[in-house]
Amino acid sequence: MKTLPVLAFSALVPSFALGASYDEARVIDVQPLTETVSYTVPRQVCSEQRVATGSYGGTNVAVPVLGAIAGGVLGSAVAHGHDNKRAGAAIGAVFGGAVGYDYARRTASPRYTTYDTQNMCTEVQDTHEEERVTGYRVRYEYLGETYVTTTTNPPGDTVRVRVDVTPAF
Repeated sequence: MKTLPVLAFSALVPSFALGASYDEARVIDVQPLTETVSYTVPRQVCSEQRVATGSYGGTNVAVPVLGAIAGGVLGSAVAHGHDNKRAGAAIGAVFGGAVGYDYARRTASPRYTTYDTQNMCTEVQDTHEEERVTGYRVRYEYLGETYVTTTTNPPGDTVRVRVDVTPAF
C-alpha cells in the first residue's frame, strides 16, 4: 500500500527532477526545407519617341478680324442717317467677319507640323522568384532507433538529445 502514494508522486514530478540528461545522437540525413518567395523590383524603361513640337500654316487669323472691322465701318456708314447706327455696325461686323473667315479659309496655306525626338521613360515592375531555406529536416539515430526533427539551422555531424529516465512500473 505504501507504493501507491510514491507512484502518484513520481507521476507529478517533472522529468528533469527524475534524472533527465543529455547525450549526442549521430545525424544520418539533412534535407533543407524551402519555400518559393516572389518579390517585385522597379526599373525604368526608356526609349526615344517622335513627338509633335509645333504646327504652322493654316488660316490667317488677321483676315477675319480685318473683315469684321471693315464690315463694322461699312455697316455704320450705311446706318449713318438712322437711329440704329450701333446695330448697323454690329451687323456689318458679323457679316464682314464671316466673309473674311471664308476668304482666309479658301486661301489658307497648307498646315505642317514639326517633330522632334524625345527620350520618354516609364517605370515597370519586374517580378522575381527565389527559393529560400526555411529550416532543415534532420534524421538522426540514437541507440539503434531513427528519429526525425526540424531545425532552423543546419546541424553538424551530431545533435544534442535529452534522455529521460523514468521508472517503468
